[in-house]
Amino acid sequence: MPSSGTLVHSLGHNWLGKADIAVQTIFLAVSLVAVGLRLWSRRLQLSSLQLSDWFIVLATFAVLGLYVVEITKVLLTGLGLHSPEVARVGGNDIFVQFSELTYCGDLLWIIAVTLIQLSILLYYVREFGQRLVVWSAYALMGLCTALGFAGVFATAFFCTPPKKLWLSDTPGHCGDRDELQTSVNASEVILSFFVLVLPIYFAWRRAFSQARRAALVCIIALGLGIVALIASRMKYDSKLMPSDATYGSTRKSLLSCLVPILGITVACLPTLPPVIQRIFGTSIFSSTSSMSGLRPEAAKHWKTTVLTGRRLEEPEMPLVTVTQPMMAKMGHLSPGHIHITSDWEIHSSRGSTRIERSPVRQV
Repeated sequence: MPSSGTLVHSLGHNWLGKADIAVQTIFLAVSLVAVGLRLWSRRLQLSSLQLSDWFIVLATFAVLGLYVVEITKVLLTGLGLHSPEVARVGGNDIFVQFSELTYCGDLLWIIAVTLIQLSILLYYVREFGQRLVVWSAYALMGLCTALGFAGVFATAFFCTPPKKLWLSDTPGHCGDRDELQTSVNASEVILSFFVLVLPIYFAWRRAFSQARRAALVCIIALGLGIVALIASRMKYDSKLMPSDATYGSTRKSLLSCLVPILGITVACLPTLPPVIQRIFGTSIFSSTSSMSGLRPEAAKHWKTTVLTGRRLEEPEMPLVTVTQPMMAKMGHLSPGHIHITSDWEIHSSRGSTRIERSPVRQV
C-alpha cells in the first residue's frame, strides 16, 4: 500500500475509529444542547450568568478541543488501527504526531474535568444554604483546584523537556507514566464520588414532587456511571501496550472523552426546570421555590433572606401575619374579616433591606 501521509483512506475498515467518532459525536451533541438549554433557563429566570455557568462554558470549549484532538487522531494518525499498518501507511513520523496529540488530549481532559467539578460545587453553594454543605463544597473546591493544577503540571512536565515524550532521542528524562496515570485517575474517582454524593441527603429532604425525585435518582445514577467510567479509564490505561499504542489506546480515548461530555450534561440537568416548564407547559420538575410544589405543612412557612434568596438554617417563620387593628373592630369591618385586594412587592438592592408595598384597600 503506497504511503499517502494520512490514514483517512483507511477509515473504511477502521471500525474502532469510526465507533469512537460516532459515539463522541452523539453524546457531544446532547451536551451542547444541555448547555444551550441551561443558558436559556438563565434567561427565562431573568438572571445573569453565574460563575458556575461560566465554568461550564469554559469546560465546553475544553471538551470541544478534546473532540477535535480525537478526530484528528483517528483521521490522521490511525487511532483504532494496529501500529504495523499505521507505520506501513504513514511512516514512523505518524507516531510522533500521535504522541503529541495524546499529550494535548491529556491536558484538556484534566482541565475539563476540573472545571466541571468546580461548576457543580458552586451550584451547591448557591442552591443549598446549609452550613455543612457550603463549607464542604468550599473544601472540595480547594481539593479539586489543587488536584487540577497538580495534574496539569505533572502531565505537562512528565518529561523534561516535554518534547522528549514524543521524541525519545531528545536529551532529558521522564517519570513513571503508570504511576502518574494511576494517581490522577484514582484521585479523580474519589473526588468525583464525593462531589456527587455531597448534597444527596439535603436534597432528598426537600419537599420535591415524585417526578423531581425520580429525576434526582436518574442524575445520581448517571453521575455514578461517570465515576465508573473514570475507574474503567484507569483499567484500560494500565493495559496499554506501547508496541501497539494506536490500537490499544482506542477504548481509553473513548472513555476519556465520554467522562467530561457526560459530566457537562449532568451539571446542566438540575438547572433545566424553567426550560422544561416553558417547552412542555408542566411544572412537575419545579424546585421548592414554588409554593405550589410544597407539601401542605411546608407551604405554610417560607424562609428566605431579602438580599440573597438563600434558605436559612434558623427556624422557619410564617410568610406573613395579618392581625386586625383595634380601630378596625370599632369601624365598619366585621371582626375577623380583612381582605387585602392589592399585591405586595419586595424590592431589595445591595446594602438596603427596605421593603415597600403597594397601597392596600380594605373592603
